[in-house]
Amino acid sequence: MTEEIPEVNIGLVGHVDHGKTTLTNALSGKWTDKHSEELKKGITIKLGYADVSYYQDEDGFNVDGEGEHVRTISLVDSPGHETLMANVLSGAAIMDGAILLVAADEEVPQPQTREHLAALDIIGIENIVVVQNKIDKVSKEESKENYHQIKEFLKGSVAEDAPIIPISAQQEVNIDALTKTIDEEIPTPERDLESEPKMLVARSFDINKPGTDIDKIKGSVLGGSLVKG
Repeated sequence: MTEEIPEVNIGLVGHVDHGKTTLTNALSGKWTDKHSEELKKGITIKLGYADVSYYQDEDGFNVDGEGEHVRTISLVDSPGHETLMANVLSGAAIMDGAILLVAADEEVPQPQTREHLAALDIIGIENIVVVQNKIDKVSKEESKENYHQIKEFLKGSVAEDAPIIPISAQQEVNIDALTKTIDEEIPTPERDLESEPKMLVARSFDINKPGTDIDKIKGSVLGGSLVKG
């Protein structure tokens, strides 16, 4: 965990296996798939979180603590599988902006690409960066064709004018350009520090074994506090 309190929550959304968890790792150095079923199946099931502090020196943005601290963000890694849409909506409720991942080696749009973009539109998330991932797996011509498919798909949507950044999350190619774009396109929102505090529960974990008697069911908040301001 970073020492700085995150100023902004940024969600990573998109179709299953388009690289959301890999990009979260490339941006933060943290692998967010930790649940046993996630590790077994190789997909994100629960919402994953990774806090990361960005710094800037003469060479650009970095997460190594070099230069001046820019800000600390919380990345929300959303599931891409069709059966886990409720988890995505829970995460979207706390997002201030979003990164929409689209794989360069698949047709656009894939089912959850369409559904996740619709969810961002419904909830009212307007600060969006589109990422064309896996450019290392396609030729230059295929990458251009995929880019035009993305532009066509985004027409008339909340992300129509969003920047599209080509990257390879696996090879960590162009991550610095993406980091700069995120800082420019997803600003830290003004917070209401005067009204009564509200708390959104984005995820929970059932620690009870199947068939546990109702009088033996357990569960609690492990830590933290809710304070105004």
